[in-house]
Amino acid sequence: MAYASKIYANTLASYNAKFLMDGDRLRRLIDAGYPDALRVLQDYGWGEGLTEITVDSLLAAETEKLVSFVRENSIGGKVNNVLLAPFVFHNAKAAYKGRTANADVSRALYGGFTDVSSAVADKNYSELPDVLADVLEALDEEGETAPLSPRAIDMRITSAMYEYSLMEAKGDKSLTKYVKSEIDLKNLLTLFRLRALGDRKSLPELFIRGGSLDLGEMTKALDGTAEAFNLFYARSEYSDVFAGVEKGAAAITELETGIDEYLYALTLAGRDDFLSKNPFINYFHRALLEIKTVRTVLVCLKNNAEGEIKRRLRAVYDRIG
Repeated sequence: MAYASKIYANTLASYNAKFLMDGDRLRRLIDAGYPDALRVLQDYGWGEGLTEITVDSLLAAETEKLVSFVRENSIGGKVNNVLLAPFVFHNAKAAYKGRTANADVSRALYGGFTDVSSAVADKNYSELPDVLADVLEALDEEGETAPLSPRAIDMRITSAMYEYSLMEAKGDKSLTKYVKSEIDLKNLLTLFRLRALGDRKSLPELFIRGGSLDLGEMTKALDGTAEAFNLFYARSEYSDVFAGVEKGAAAITELETGIDEYLYALTLAGRDDFLSKNPFINYFHRALLEIKTVRTVLVCLKNNAEGEIKRRLRAVYDRIG
């Protein structure tokens, strides 16, 4: 029965993947310009049933559709928990910041996770994952004696998300590899940004634990010479992603794109094995990448910054094909 469930879920995922954007569809979207690009997306099946078509409504609808697909065609609780953790913890972060600042953050929340944001708003954490509940309770206690900065809230809840994801991924090599790689790459990008900004003090606060990188070694690289800094990246397993590290702050956009490519490539192995979870996971990450890509395209088109699109997205869509 477990294999049949996997085969069914993977078959659906493989079928849905045929309708994701390829390079030709992406070029048609870009060439349409704004606001005609919104109509092109509707031609692609985006926003079905929406009465008001906007950038935000289209992106929200596609995200909710993907989340519903994962929930309705589960291939295992732990896998689903890892895939959906970013949505759960994002809503927790947004709701907590909104509560502490007495601000309306409804537009920053993902639909389908209102139970999370409501629990945070009401300070009722009993139904949340234990790791998340623990960090929220700790933040509440600390906030009674001193104001909490948005960055502190963000980092504490983000760190809790990765702790949770690693716990849920335990025993699954490919899922664990993905989560650890994401942690490492986020830490390396943080290190790169801090070096570009000349900030030598913030790394301990921004460092996410659980990956393979050592905070002490990263601190030495941050404080060292340009040669030592570049050598630290060159010796890591992510050296290809950070090959442009010597370009300075202007390379950050390319690095973010390279990180997307690296993480997506991790999901390619075994995507034709319908007795595994791999086709399902690959489809999920490819669909997420499509949503992120469309968001970037629409923002650039709306702001008359078409020249930025290729710089940000070309390599990603060459890889997807």
